[in-house]
Amino acid sequence: MSAFVRMGRIVFLVAVCCAAAFANVRSSQSASVPEPNGNDWPGAQQISDNKSGDFSVPQLGTFATDLLARSKDALPNNSSSMTAGEISSKWTELQSRIRADETVVAACRSQQTACSQAARRFLSIVDLVRKQEGRVRLGWLNRAVNMVVRPVSDWAQYGLADFWASPLQTLGSEAGDCEDYAIVKYAALRELGVLSEDLRLVIVQDDKREVGHAVVAVRYEQHWLILDNRTMAILNAEDVHHYRPLFALDQQGTHTIATAALDQITDR
Repeated sequence: MSAFVRMGRIVFLVAVCCAAAFANVRSSQSASVPEPNGNDWPGAQQISDNKSGDFSVPQLGTFATDLLARSKDALPNNSSSMTAGEISSKWTELQSRIRADETVVAACRSQQTACSQAARRFLSIVDLVRKQEGRVRLGWLNRAVNMVVRPVSDWAQYGLADFWASPLQTLGSEAGDCEDYAIVKYAALRELGVLSEDLRLVIVQDDKREVGHAVVAVRYEQHWLILDNRTMAILNAEDVHHYRPLFALDQQGTHTIATAALDQITDR
């Protein structure tokens, strides 16, 4: 089990993570998304005009450790926490819906007449971002998804305390909370060819706001970067001191983390 210790009790609820927190970043961005052909979606032209990619961090910090940590220890189950088993079940079920969305997107790419609006919107974002390179590509993706999706709680949208929508569900409703933003980015990075070992959806405890939160971690040139719906900037993982990672989710499953900071996570 490497250097990991038992996690102990951690109180968090992803359902209350960030629907309101992103509002100040998104400001008065229109929630209406027209037929998404080419660059025809909110913020596409603003992103295209930003050739410098100044929303990405120009200097990378040192974060040479992997976001892969395994534990058989479940968190105590109470009204405001989730066990590793519960997270794993949600992630396993969601992955099946992500794969179904990938089939829809592939059909859409080969036959445009069979496309749903959500699938066209997904491909529009991916194709726009694909034109960029390196860290700037990550910045464009983070900003594109942040501008397309408006923050709405699961209670308001689904009548549930915590629901993890598939990428096309989120892009179809144009709304979601923090894990929904992260899931769309995760799926888009897969579509862009990012290797599974370089990609994680990470559930964290935000110690500053005292709530759960979800972000995407992607490894670029041996450094881990964070894509977060709360900011247009690409964050160096080592600089995000108030996020305490709890679970790292990838194609291999759910990995429980017992560490104080993102840059202190090590392999088994």
